[in-house]
Amino acid sequence: MPASYLIGNNTMNKNNMKRVLMSVMLVSSMTLSSGAIVAQAYNGTSAITERTMTNEQLVAATTPILQSYTKDASDKTWVMTKDSKFVIVANEANLKNERLAEIVKLVNSEFMAKQIVSSDAQAMLYNQDGTPTDITIDIKPVSEITDKTTSKEAYKITIDDTGIHLTGASETAVLYGLRTIEQLSIANNNTLAYGEIVDYPNVAERRIHVDMARKYISKEWFIRQIREMSYFKMNAIQMHFSENLGFRIECETDPSIVSEQHLTKADVREILAEAKKYGVKVIPSFDSPGHVDQILRAHPEYGQKDKYGNNYKSGLDVTNPEAIKYIYSLYDEYMELFKGCTDFHIGGDEYMEFDRAPFTTQYKEVLDNYARENIDPNATWKDVIAKYINDLAEHVHKKGFTPRIWNDGIYYGENSWGQNKQMIEMHKYIGIDFWSQMSWDHSIAKLQTFLDKGHDTIYNVNASFFYYVLRPSMPNDGRKQHSFDNLNSDKLIFDEWTPGKFQANTIADDNPAIKGASLAIWCDKADVCDEDTITEDIANEMRALATKAWNTKSNSIISHNQFKANYAKLGHVATFDKGSTLPDSGSILPADSLGKVTIKYVDKDGKELKSPVTRYGNIGDEYNFTAEKIYGYRLVSDKDSATGTYSKKGDTFTFTYEIYTDKTDLKAALDNALDENVYIGATLGEYKTALDEAQKLYDDKDALQQDVDAILTTFNNAKKKAVKRAYYALWVEVENPMADNGYASGYPEYLEAVKNGKKVLYGEEVTDEAVKTAYDALVAARNGLMKRDGTVPSIEASDGYWQLGVSPSDKYSYEKMFDGNRETFAWFNDAQKVGKHITFTLPKTVNMSGIKISAPERPGSDIIKNADIMVSTDKENWTTVGNLRMTADTLEQSFTFDKQSVKYVKLVMKEASESWYKIAEVQFTYDQVEETTELKDLLTEAYNQDLTDKTSDSVDTFLDALVEAQKAYAREDLNNEEVINALRTAMKNLKVVSKVNKADLEKAVTKAEAISEETLNKAVKKARDAFTKALNDAKAVFENKDASQEEVNEATKKLEDAIKGLDVLKGDTTALDAKLAEIKKLDESKYTEESWTALMNVVAEAKGLDKENATQVEVDEVVAKLTKAVDALEVKVNKAELEKAVTKAEAISEETLNKAVKKARDAFTKALNDAKAVFENKDASQEEVNEATKKLEDAIKGLDVLKGDTTALDAKLAEIKKLDESKYTEESWTALMNVVAEAKGLDKENATQVEVDEVVAKLTKVVDALEEKVVIEPEKPTVPEKPSEKPETKPETKPEVKPETKPEDKKDNTVKTGDPTSLFGLVSAMALSLAGFVSVKKKKD
Repeated sequence: MPASYLIGNNTMNKNNMKRVLMSVMLVSSMTLSSGAIVAQAYNGTSAITERTMTNEQLVAATTPILQSYTKDASDKTWVMTKDSKFVIVANEANLKNERLAEIVKLVNSEFMAKQIVSSDAQAMLYNQDGTPTDITIDIKPVSEITDKTTSKEAYKITIDDTGIHLTGASETAVLYGLRTIEQLSIANNNTLAYGEIVDYPNVAERRIHVDMARKYISKEWFIRQIREMSYFKMNAIQMHFSENLGFRIECETDPSIVSEQHLTKADVREILAEAKKYGVKVIPSFDSPGHVDQILRAHPEYGQKDKYGNNYKSGLDVTNPEAIKYIYSLYDEYMELFKGCTDFHIGGDEYMEFDRAPFTTQYKEVLDNYARENIDPNATWKDVIAKYINDLAEHVHKKGFTPRIWNDGIYYGENSWGQNKQMIEMHKYIGIDFWSQMSWDHSIAKLQTFLDKGHDTIYNVNASFFYYVLRPSMPNDGRKQHSFDNLNSDKLIFDEWTPGKFQANTIADDNPAIKGASLAIWCDKADVCDEDTITEDIANEMRALATKAWNTKSNSIISHNQFKANYAKLGHVATFDKGSTLPDSGSILPADSLGKVTIKYVDKDGKELKSPVTRYGNIGDEYNFTAEKIYGYRLVSDKDSATGTYSKKGDTFTFTYEIYTDKTDLKAALDNALDENVYIGATLGEYKTALDEAQKLYDDKDALQQDVDAILTTFNNAKKKAVKRAYYALWVEVENPMADNGYASGYPEYLEAVKNGKKVLYGEEVTDEAVKTAYDALVAARNGLMKRDGTVPSIEASDGYWQLGVSPSDKYSYEKMFDGNRETFAWFNDAQKVGKHITFTLPKTVNMSGIKISAPERPGSDIIKNADIMVSTDKENWTTVGNLRMTADTLEQSFTFDKQSVKYVKLVMKEASESWYKIAEVQFTYDQVEETTELKDLLTEAYNQDLTDKTSDSVDTFLDALVEAQKAYAREDLNNEEVINALRTAMKNLKVVSKVNKADLEKAVTKAEAISEETLNKAVKKARDAFTKALNDAKAVFENKDASQEEVNEATKKLEDAIKGLDVLKGDTTALDAKLAEIKKLDESKYTEESWTALMNVVAEAKGLDKENATQVEVDEVVAKLTKAVDALEVKVNKAELEKAVTKAEAISEETLNKAVKKARDAFTKALNDAKAVFENKDASQEEVNEATKKLEDAIKGLDVLKGDTTALDAKLAEIKKLDESKYTEESWTALMNVVAEAKGLDKENATQVEVDEVVAKLTKVVDALEEKVVIEPEKPTVPEKPSEKPETKPETKPEVKPETKPEDKKDNTVKTGDPTSLFGLVSAMALSLAGFVSVKKKKD
């Protein structure tokens, strides 16, 4: 936010104080150079010795001032020496906490740099405890530190004979605690008084905003400032890097927008690392859609278009998707750079000045049209701006940042009469930097608007206190051109500012919405001074804010001069000097004497319920740790504690738990349920729902503890919303209050009475007395509503109203005091002087009882300082009824008095002032003509009914009618006959609860409740359910005061019938379960589909049997059906073997087939075809399948019968054919021909080798047996003839290998001596074998 608007506005006539007062120099014995604060030597003598310092002096020794430092009675002091050590308590969390170690090393290095003890490092180690000279450090929950805050920056320091013990709620808290020890050591010569320090901030965030965009600010400046801020417990710095006059961080997306002097991303990362080290949060700040001149110089096409099509040079075009996409790309780049930061400031301010040209003349129309076309027909330009901010905030939020904006960009005109309100609902996670109310524009939303809208994160950046500006021109009140907006701003902050004091808005300092406060450096004219001057200029104000934000009561503890003297003694943070670095403090040493115990927490299954805890202690020391309670579980281990002795190796204990739900409180809540007859039915809806859910959860054996606790919370909250009948009058009106019907006065008071009535009605403890008091107050407030009855007084005044140069001339006329609009006002145009008056003359005398006078909400100094209020009937005799004294905090004042006749009212000045004066509204309370309507009279009667003894139905009907009548009255619909008649009828029909005899019902209930659980469980479920319902209904009727005798009798009969119904017992399903188990073991694949389906239908019927309701007869019938279906199962035909045989057969090759005899082949083909036919036949029986399988397997085996080789046979026949029949005897030739005929008749396709060989043998034998015809020649001896020819053929080659085996069926044909036949057969067989071998060989070849 530029602060240039404030130039010349501050005209405080105060002396300009130098940045460092001479009094500080005298008190502190300091040497000051160039305005910087330099600490004195640390080993000198304190101005006040610690032994004599009070608690108040002790807390004030540091900056910020501590919340409390309570000395003990010993009056002892602790002294830090070279032997003092920083001891971190050795537990698992601390040993793993790298950030804690970093902090201890950092502060140790600062001790060295400042030579608080010496330039040597203090020893640092982990241990269970330190010695009396040590500083022992630990982290614990804030609840164990203090109950005064929930801040994680809280810490406690105890100082006693055992040393210093520092406990922080976080690592940052430890850093602050060490800073406190550091500063106390500096302030008091290394001595700390015995006692206890408890410290925490009142304001969570303590920030400095830095405009590094208009003016280049170096990396070194940021690092020095971060260190200095940390020293004084400031915890946030805002880097505002984009502005109208500059863009100061390297940009990869669009380098053209970056200023020549800028930080590189590497620079930024160094700053971020240093900030993290020193516990300072960095908040990037990139403003849009305003403050983007630098960007628009590079991209003028992205400027907002006016109605003439021209681009605005100072505001982004929020109607242009391309412009928005571009700006988002820049945000994305810097969100990546600042990843790890938690917040991102997106600006949203000063887009244009909405109350004047050029916005009103050139841009408003464009944005209004866009709003109607793209958002809502009733939307306006406000929604366009709000939507841009909201959408950008959502974009940033999705990337993991919490967005922040300035306050002036949204809710414009929210409290202004006649303006359309913003329709866009803003995200509540957006943080609001509230910097200015902008007194020149009354439409800027007030702080209360943000609170009313639900914004709970507000930061106080009050421009009246916190703005430091490099100004375009020199102020005329003695301030420098580089200065805060007030002289002596540090004193102003210290003495006057509190967290709830925002500019022109004040709320309670402890309002939880206040999350922070911030100084703001604005460099409107960058060359006014250098960055080091800025450091010096803001030093005192930073310290003032640091202490007031940390401890709001700082100024009540010491004076500002004392405060300055004290912080002057503390000097700067170590390494504040340019170029300086911290010395290395070394490592934190582990303790050799440290032992440990590990404790595990598991359930019965060994599942880890919480992370194991490791405890540390000195080796040899005994330990005893009790098992922790775990929510939703209970311990089942034999022992509830772990005991033993610490050892280096360490012991491990495991505690085992089981799920456990404690329903004690839930049962108590159910047992103490509300009597619904006592309460208004319309208020019991949530309660009844919660009651039902609570009962279900109570009955649920598996309910978890978190569910029980959640429903108990819901149940109790719903219970609070239930309103007793006796309180119906208050309930009806607070839920249906009077509408704002243009009352002249009294309506705010009435609404306050309504609010108080609700508070009483729904409070923790509602009493009859409190309700009566609240209702009486509500009625009184309602009666005090003043309607506008046309009574406007005439006005006389000592001063006229301001007209000169004002347009319209009556803008500040007297009549503005009676127009009902606080935004308008009468402005009297002269100074206040004693005796001046304003006199109001009423048209007629009235009975008046009150007067209220309001100044405008932002009157400046123009308010009435002191005036008496007087009334009169004759303008001569006056009665003073009040004294009006207005201040910035009391701009509205009401005066009540006893009723009296009044015709004239006069304000008479009692004190002079140079200021003019403004009055926005004057309101008179007086008796008006009382309305007399039928509806009002009827309501009066209705509000006085006694409903306690009426039936619920009639009461509900009556209250419904009363609510509608109240609504009609509230909106002044006073003649609504329908409403009037309904209320009158309902009131007439209110019925008193009749007395009925419930004795029999009570007996039946008693009898029912005596029935044991065992007896109930034997009955069928529907009988049990009917019994339970009948019993619950009977109890309800018994408890119902409105129940009629008929209802009682009916409930009694139903319960008695239900008790009889318990005689219907459940059947024993043991046999059924056994049969189902037996069926479950059956193999479905073995049975036919039809028989199996039939069985499954019966199984489904059996499983569907409602066992809880089935009688023994019904169970037995189902068992019989199952048995019959099992018996009827048909075994399914198994074709697996057949399938294998077919597969095997089809795999036989044609070559193999052709080797077999034909009849084997034919048998095989037929068997295969038959097998296939059986396999495809779904109706084939198992016998048919088995037969087909066997035949096929036999046929396959039959293929082993091979065809014989007829080569030798053919050769033999050929040989015989060549014989000459004439040479042989007829008998031997006939014998040969018979064998030849047999050979020719051989079935070669079916003949085996044996059969072929047998025929060849026969042929050979008969050939050999041929007898030649004999020719007798006496002269020559008879000699056997040699064969005339050699055989025509012979084997071409000899067999290479003899056959390994002989045919099994071949006889022993071994050649014997003198057996030519056998020899011939042998030769023939060998020839045939050789021929066969050659044939095979050839085939192989």
